[in-house]
This record gives sequence, structure tokens and C-alpha cells, in this order.
Amino acid sequence: MADSDTGPRQRCNLSCRKTDIMGKKHLTPEIANELDKVELTHNGFVISRIGFSLELYFLGGERVETRLALCQMLREYHALFADKISHYLKVDANRLTKADGEAYIDYYEEQARSLPPDEAMDTMVFGYPAKIIVDEPAPISIAFTAIGPDPLMTLGRSNICAYFPASFIAEHGYGVLLDIAMRWSSAVDILHGSAGYSVLFEHGSYSGSHALTVLPALKRFPGLDFSDPGKFIVYSEESDGISIKSINWLTVLGDKVATSLGDKTVLREKLGSSCPVHDFDGGIVVQAGDEPQLGDNNRGIVLDDYRRVAKALKSVRFEDYELGMIVLPEPYNSVEETLSWVRRFD
Repeated sequence: MADSDTGPRQRCNLSCRKTDIMGKKHLTPEIANELDKVELTHNGFVISRIGFSLELYFLGGERVETRLALCQMLREYHALFADKISHYLKVDANRLTKADGEAYIDYYEEQARSLPPDEAMDTMVFGYPAKIIVDEPAPISIAFTAIGPDPLMTLGRSNICAYFPASFIAEHGYGVLLDIAMRWSSAVDILHGSAGYSVLFEHGSYSGSHALTVLPALKRFPGLDFSDPGKFIVYSEESDGISIKSINWLTVLGDKVATSLGDKTVLREKLGSSCPVHDFDGGIVVQAGDEPQLGDNNRGIVLDDYRRVAKALKSVRFEDYELGMIVLPEPYNSVEETLSWVRRFD
């Protein structure tokens, strides 16, 4: 990482072996197992991991039917990792509770039916290794915040974010991400979202104090997303409400966003055959190439399909940050670094 222009204070704590692994194009089971072991650390603490994330932004989070649909997503996620789910956070609690089968989802469904619409519903589910709580990101984890408009957050955007270990994607194929993204998006009043490689923070942990640790990885590997949905919602509150954070291997666009881009046929022509556009009930998913990639700026590995998608969707990208989503200490400029990352495919 020393070759990256990362500033004077922090370098990504990755071995040469692991950066070699991250530069590979095709995700084999062997490479996936190595990626699962990658840790971005600071002072001996694991701040972030590398894996896959799916994040979706939508409206109607105050409605019971939306909250129940989100609980159904938790059930689907549980079915994928049933023997690994270990803990969950009860509504309004500050300590984790051990998960006993799917009973925690029954609890969340009860909360979905009983919470008043003007009260946010927050859920967090974790699959800790050996089912022992550790203060670091769990590569198996899912969380959602369902809320409606309020005086401070007038746009009323909600979100769900799910993590997937690289080994899971290697075993089940990339299609599992596309399938989940399309089905879950069609179940809510979708605005936009994305899925692909990402740095994985601990759900519920403020990423701002840790951004410096992951900055070198973000600068070197453009295929990595910066997954912090809550931060994006807060820092883009003054937007039109439909502008996207960034693109990834999969970029979800609800009908409101897709319509603002114009004719879908023209969009497909701009993207070409290597970047298919998938229709679902409520929007489209734009796919950047056959498979997710990390790229490597140090080695000149350019992600042409990602660049093609970024160019086509540039007009719906949010850039009017007054405060940087990637929060960094001096002498860094958080807004400049955030925009540099947002524009990495330009």
C-alpha cells in the first residue's frame, strides 16, 4: 500500500500476499477464502473487513407492510446463514441478545406490527465466529432502519444493508446477489441501491472515526464500496432524495431515478452488451460486467465496465456534500476525499 497516495498518517495494514489476492479478477474459492481473512486494522484492532455488501434505500419505512417485508428479508438472510447467526439487537436496546433459531425474527415482526409509524424501527443481526461477541465487523451481518419523514429528516429515506463473505459468493455464484437485489428491491418502494465488493464496517458503528484506516484500500481498489448507509442518508439530506451514492457491480435504480435518465433503450445503447440492464417490478438493475471486480490502481488494472456505468449514471449521482461522507482528520479535506472517491471512475 505504500505506493498509494494516502497521506502521511495512515497506511492500510495489508500484506503483499493479500494485496496480490485482491488484484485477481476471478473469485475462485481459494481467493475467496483469502479475502475472508483480510483485516484492515488500526493499533491492533480490526476496523473493517473485505467482502460483499448489498444496500438499498427506499421510502415507506413507517408503514407496517414495509417493515414486515423487511422482516421477510431477514428470514431469507437467516436461511442462508442459519447455523452462523449468533446475536441480534432488540429495539431500543444497547446490548446484544443471543439468537435462538428464528425466534428473533418473530420478535422483530411483533415490533413491526406494534411500533407507531412515527417511531423508527432499527434491527441488527450478527453472525460472530464461534458465536462469541467480538468488537469488530462480522462478515455475516444484516441491519435495517425503517422510518418515515420527520422534522429533521424530511426525505424519509430508509435503508437495509446486508453483508456476504467472499467465500459465500464464490460457492453460490454472483447470481445470488442479483437475485436478492431484484427481489428485495421489488418488495419496497425502492429509490436506489448497490451490491458488490465493499469494505465492511460493524453495523451500528460510526465509520467516521475509522475512515482513515480504510482510505488506502479505497484509493487503491476502486471496486470497493464505502458501505455506511446511515452516513449517506444524513449527509445527503439536502438532496432531491433520489440521487445515488455511487455505483458498484450492481446499481439499483428505482423507477423515479431510472425515469430521470430518459429512455431505457438509449441507456442500454450507452452501456453496451457488457453492461446488461435487468428489469424488475419497480425499477432496473445496471450490471457492470460479467463479475464483480476490485481493480488495482497501483498496477493499472482499470475497470472499464464500471467506468461505463459511472458515466451513464453520472447525472443522478449526489455530489453536493457540505460535510464529507468519508470523515477524516486534518490535514485531509473530508469533502475533497469523499468527492475523489465518488468520482473514481470518471
